[in-house]
Formats: sequence, structure tokens, C-alpha cells
Amino acid sequence: MQVTEVRLTKANTEDNCLAYGSVTFDGDFVVCGIRVLQNNKNGDLFVGFPSRKSQKGEYKDICFPMTADLRENISVTVIAEYEKL
Repeated sequence: MQVTEVRLTKANTEDNCLAYGSVTFDGDFVVCGIRVLQNNKNGDLFVGFPSRKSQKGEYKDICFPMTADLRENISVTVIAEYEKL
């Protein structure tokens, strides 16, 4: 699976979410709810995947990459697109 398109919109919030959007894979499958977040401790950027809050108050990812290579590919591509905004 290859990332073929990333669409991001800058967030207008004061929290650690800097942008949100979608990622398209192989031109055929879209995942909405991707977020670019900033780590509060060291300021590093990372990609958050779509999630929902459980009954226990914990956030659980709804969809996520199964391999470290795909996670890295998505993260690098999304953060590169964010830096273009």
C-alpha cells in the first residue's frame, strides 16, 4: 500500500492538534480523521489515527497500520505535507 494523496487543513485550536485531514492509499481507499499532533513534552510532530473514546474514557484507534514500515511511510508523508501548509 502506498500513500497517493494527503489532504490536510490547519486546525484553529489551542491544543496539540495542528492539522487534520485524510490519506488516500493506492488511489482507491481513503482514511479520514488523520491528525498532525505536537508532543507537549518535546514538541515533536506525530500522526494520530482516527480514534473514539471508550466507555472507560480511553481513546482507541479505529484504524491503524499493521506494520512499522507502513506507519513510518504514512507519518513521513503526512508530516511532509503538513510542513508545506
